[in-house]
Order: sequence, then structure tokens, then C-alpha cells
Amino acid sequence: MTNPRPIQFGEWLPDLGSVNNPGATVAKNVIPQINGYRELKSLTTFTNALGSACLGAFWVPDAVGEIENFAGDNTKLYKLDDFSAYQDVSRSPGAAYNATRWEFTKFGTRVIAASKSDVLQKFDLGTDTRFSDLAGSPPQGATIATVRDFVMLGNIDSLGPNYVQWSAYNNSEIWTPSLQYQSDFQPLFGRGGTVQRIVPGEYAIIFMEQSIFIGEYSGPPTIFQFDEVDRKRGTPAPNSVIWLGDQCWFYGYDGFYSFSGSRGSEPISHNRVSQWFEAEAATDGLETMRGAIDRGNGLLIWAFRSTTTVEYNDRLIIYNLFADKWSYAEVNTELIDEYVSPGYSLDALDAILPNGIDVDSIPVDSTQYQGGKLSLIAFDPTHTGATFDGPALTGCVETTELSKEDSSATGVNNIRPVIEGGAATSVTIEVGKRNTLRENKVFSAAKAPNAVTGEVNVRQKGRFLTYRANISGGFDKAFGVIPKEINSSGGKR
Repeated sequence: MTNPRPIQFGEWLPDLGSVNNPGATVAKNVIPQINGYRELKSLTTFTNALGSACLGAFWVPDAVGEIENFAGDNTKLYKLDDFSAYQDVSRSPGAAYNATRWEFTKFGTRVIAASKSDVLQKFDLGTDTRFSDLAGSPPQGATIATVRDFVMLGNIDSLGPNYVQWSAYNNSEIWTPSLQYQSDFQPLFGRGGTVQRIVPGEYAIIFMEQSIFIGEYSGPPTIFQFDEVDRKRGTPAPNSVIWLGDQCWFYGYDGFYSFSGSRGSEPISHNRVSQWFEAEAATDGLETMRGAIDRGNGLLIWAFRSTTTVEYNDRLIIYNLFADKWSYAEVNTELIDEYVSPGYSLDALDAILPNGIDVDSIPVDSTQYQGGKLSLIAFDPTHTGATFDGPALTGCVETTELSKEDSSATGVNNIRPVIEGGAATSVTIEVGKRNTLRENKVFSAAKAPNAVTGEVNVRQKGRFLTYRANISGGFDKAFGVIPKEINSSGGKR
């Protein structure tokens, strides 16, 4: 028998194949950390259902700092009340929308909602109880952002998909081109194609299908100067674009990228998960792809479809900014976005949890109830808002496929999982084997550790071995496994 040697699960690197991969070949339903993985919780619903699939969500503080949350579906716009119920706040009843996508922006104390198939909608915080058509005969556009003191639209219905148009200086109700008011429009020439997303800020970062522009305020007569800063990168998935300040991340046909005005585009998934995503994602369903930033945990999360036979995204791919590592999950969502909870009084909690905190499903210390707490909201396939506060998903992590330099067989008969957790944590181990790379891998039956020794008794022998850990009931950290090998002839310890 050789001395036990720990095998770390390592970074998830599916693009590098299975044999002698320096990291993990599977990392499902877990969150990557610097030296391992931790649990990913399931969704727990906390709102009523929208009328149909959620097509956009937005949070904003009002004039006194209270948080307001909005959402939209195909025909209606909604506002979340203090009792976790989305109320219909669409324009006058009976005037339904025909949206395929909603985007929102805050302009002063006003929320403006954009759908290319509808007139811009406005909601004045602290005053309005319903959305209404924005005055000034604004254009209809697919993407919207506040850039300095202007409202900017992209993919304009009346002009063309490669156009941007902006309002007057400090006035969202003047759109007629005017040197006096500094309102105007501009086509973005080149091979960029359709304007996909505009990132707000002191300057506009404009993602097109095949390129990226930056629009900087220059004052009259040009008002904005637009420069194509990346002619080789764009995105087929408008809602894959997410940002924090002027740092952006997006899916760009051949993988995921980060972008900033000073450094341009840099790959973050190449030779790691790009090929896996291309094989796993339904390329004809990228328009439903949704990205979100979990700022509290330093995570970038993209939801996508593995097939267009379902009407929702059924996968997540997760990137830990601090660890520079990836994982994935099988979670069904219509939309994910950043969410800030409004906070709840005891009276409000009585209404939300009518059966008490011991009976109703959401933990009373959930991020949902902590006023001003940053988290994520996901709408599930029932169109209901949910947070990632449910029971932990069952995680699955596999080591690389190990082999000896002399190609001789390796036998194992005991495996110690190195996984930290609590009383509810349940672990089973499987060992996959094959003798040639042309064979299909065969896994042993899943077995739990011995309650006394903490070891899993699994007898397996092969030239190529893989160790798989299945973890349910929640866990703190999964580091790897320590297999105890026996000699190649299969002798006992």
C-alpha cells in the first residue's frame, strides 16, 4: 500500500478534458472558493406570481431612502409592496403592454421603463401610483441608461437597430434634436450591428453585436463623441452584460469577458469553461440569457437555457471574482437580478408569515427581511419572486481522472472525504474507473462514510480513476478526498 495522498477537488476546468486535468472535472450545485467549494442554496419564493414570465426587474431608493422594487412581464408593470406582493402599477387599466423585454433606469426621482414595442413609461417616486406614458414624444428603444444628465436609448424603433438617441440635458421629456437642449441621435457606424445594451455612468459603454463603443459627453455641437474601442468583441446576449461601476462582464460568442474602458476586453473563461458553455448552452436561446452580480459574495452569475424546449433558463454558471474560479448549477429561473430588500416591521412580518416563523418556509433571518440588504432575486417558472435562501442543493464535485506514469492499475479500498459541514451534512463517494481512454467510465455504487472511522470502503481498481463526492444537507467547505491505495495486484492492507 502506498501512503495516502490528498487529492484536492481543485478549480473546475472542464475544457481541459478529464485525464491529468489539474482541477475538477465536475463542480455542480456548488459555489467556488479559493481552496474548494461551498454549498449553494435552493430558491425560496417570497412573492406572489406575476401574470406571465418576468421580463425585467429593478430596485431603486426613493427621495427618503426607502427601497422600491419594480418588475415587468409581457403586459404589465409591477411594484413590490411592504407585504411581498407585486401590485399592478401599469398605465391606466386596460392599456396592456406588448413587451418582450423590459429595462429600467433612474433619472433623478423618476423611474423610466423601456420596451421597444411600447412608449417609454415613467413613474415619479413619492408621487405616482401608476406608470404613465412619458411626455415629449420620446422614441421607443430596446435598451436604456442614464448617462451623466441625459437619458440614452439604443436600438431605436423609428431609426434603426444601430442608433442611439438621448434626451435633453437634465430633462427626460425633450427628445426632438436640439442644439439648445442638447438632445440628438447618432448612428453607430461599422460592423457592430444592433445596439444590445447601454451601461450607465459618467460615460456610456455601448455593447453591440460585434463591437463595443464608448460615448463621452463633449458638449455642443456634437454633444456626445462615440468611439469604437473594441472592434472584435460584442455580445449575442443583451442581458448577459452586467457591470459594477465602469467594470463590465459579458458573454461574447466564444466565451466570457471582462471589459473596462482603460483595459478593453479580457477573457475570463478561455481554456477553462468556454467550450463547456458552448456545448451546454442552447445557442438559439441566448436572448433569454440573464446575468446578475451578487455583490455581497463577489459572484457573477449567468442563467441560460440548455435547451429551447423549455420556456425558462435551466442552468446557472457561476464565477467567483475573488477566487477567479467557476462552477455551475441546475436551477430553473426566468430572470435573475440584484435585489435590495425594503425591510419589514413586525406587523408586516405577521402578514407575510401568518403561521409563524416555525411553520412558514422562509427563515426569519433571510436576506429578504433585512432592510437595505443586497442580495439576488430570481423569478422561477411560476413567475414568482424568490431568493437563494432555501435548503442547500445537492452538490457534486469530481476530481481529475488520475493515472500512473507507467500506466499500471491503481487499486483503492478506503477513501476519506475532506468535507466540512454540520450534523445534517450527508456525503457519499463514488469511484469511477476505466482501463483505456476509449472505454466508458464506470462508477461504483455511492457509499457513505463509516460513522466511526469517517472512511468510505470502496474496492475499485483501474488504470484511470476518478473520485466523485455527492453532498446533501448543506456543507461549509469541500476540499477533496484522501484515497488509500493498495498495490496493483489487489493485495489487502
